[in-house]
Amino acid sequence: MKKHSTANILLIELVLVILFFMLCVSTIVEMFGHARVKSAYARAESQAMLIVENLEERLAGAENAAEELESEGFVPENGSWVLQKDGFTITAAESAEKTEAGTLRTVSFSASRKTGETLFELPVVNYLPGEVNP
Repeated sequence: MKKHSTANILLIELVLVILFFMLCVSTIVEMFGHARVKSAYARAESQAMLIVENLEERLAGAENAAEELESEGFVPENGSWVLQKDGFTITAAESAEKTEAGTLRTVSFSASRKTGETLFELPVVNYLPGEVNP
């Protein structure tokens, strides 16, 4: 009777373990890649939201929205204001409605990724009282 060598079984077991770890590593590298992309998207969305929230506060007390937008780095383009940053673009469109008691000014902000996907839309409404004739 011939004895089978245990070295062959050990070698096969070792090859299977190495194969298993190679499969695990490829899956983990792919997961880290997706996490990095999602982190970049979240960072861009957070920065865009922070810029818009700061502008919202500044526009609440400003007489001229165009000056505030221009000081922040927005440039006029096709009747609206555009700010391009790394990973996102913010567009601001201003409209005003005059009433007897004042002016209702609305600045609609929208942020989108470079791919065209919309991150968020945020309207900023400000009432500027005018002189009332009795």
